[in-house]
Amino acid sequence: MKVLHICYSDGGGAGTAAVRLHKGLLQIGIESKMLVLNKKNRDENDIYEFPKKNIIFLLFIRVLKKIGFPQTLEHKNDNDYRNFSGHFEFFSFAKTSFSDLVNHHLVRDSDIINLHWVPNFVDYSSFFKTLKKPIVWTQHDMNAFQGGFHYKEDNLRNEHLKEIDHEQYECKRTGLSYLEDKDMVVVSPSKWMYNEASCSENLGRFKHVLIPNGIDQSIFKYTENHSIKQKMGLSEGKITVLFVSETVKSIRKGFNFIIELVNDPEITSKFEFIAVGNINMNQKLANIKYLGSINSQHDISAIYSAADIYLLPSREDNLPNVMLESLAVGTPVVGFNIGGLKDLIRNGVNGVLATEISLKGLRDALLSCAYNLKSFDRRQISKDIGKKYNLIVQANAYKAIYKEIIW
Repeated sequence: MKVLHICYSDGGGAGTAAVRLHKGLLQIGIESKMLVLNKKNRDENDIYEFPKKNIIFLLFIRVLKKIGFPQTLEHKNDNDYRNFSGHFEFFSFAKTSFSDLVNHHLVRDSDIINLHWVPNFVDYSSFFKTLKKPIVWTQHDMNAFQGGFHYKEDNLRNEHLKEIDHEQYECKRTGLSYLEDKDMVVVSPSKWMYNEASCSENLGRFKHVLIPNGIDQSIFKYTENHSIKQKMGLSEGKITVLFVSETVKSIRKGFNFIIELVNDPEITSKFEFIAVGNINMNQKLANIKYLGSINSQHDISAIYSAADIYLLPSREDNLPNVMLESLAVGTPVVGFNIGGLKDLIRNGVNGVLATEISLKGLRDALLSCAYNLKSFDRRQISKDIGKKYNLIVQANAYKAIYKEIIW
């Protein structure tokens, strides 16, 4: 059985989750490969980058783009995107110039196509019409069954982009109409995403399956955190709170709550905040220790272990990698009672979920977690996650779907 995973990138949240599934499948003997538009991990042999045009053509296009003359559909989309106003995390287009994707030798040679996060890569207007392979589609956000936006709240916040959003939606609807019900299985990692996808107009008619993401236990595992905190120079007298920070502008990820918390004297007297991620210097905040981008998964695992609490203030989220990673090393998670967080977090056992999506709700949950910190059994938290959410369990669940759908 030859499985090809198609994803925009092998980096980022969705790309990382796709790579982990790919590696899990390899471990159980499935011939798995991955095809991406932007490859980040150059040392991965089974991950292939979709070929770009020759260098002379690319330089020519770059010059034309610089003077504002779009030469490809991607350039036009990019120009349109830059002119959008509003508060949203991301907007993607259903039509791309990669209509030759279906002719790639890896696509031709595969038995099953496992789509992942494919915005601005898969061309909806041609891909599903031309492809004659069974499809499994893993939902990393809501974009596959929406228009251009990736989460529902962005639709509601940006009514002025309704027309172009609807254009993307209709393009997707038309493209997917070429598939018969039996041609695709939709996989969601969380109960929330399962409900959203299975009730959607564009994907509702296909079979839906719930398969949570897996985590590599050889990397993310329980380790005593006292010595790690000392090595990192973290305060022994304060509770260490970790969060991932890429931008403070994301409404969905709730960084506005963190801004308020780190300016609260009572909170900063009890907690030391540390952040991982690539963030602009002008967006950095006082009272936060920034560790920068961490490329090594072993290093990020050690940072999770050093933290006493992982703070995840998302308003909408699927099954975040950061939640799985934190729990896998035994660090309790504080967040809101939303999305995939509800699937894993049990109050007082492996974290605390706020009763309301508000600053007060998050603050109370953080203080509650801190007050009961010694009652959390970090070793047991790690053991529970490792048993239910490991790569082999996930890979075997996908294998069963592949065997069912293969022609």
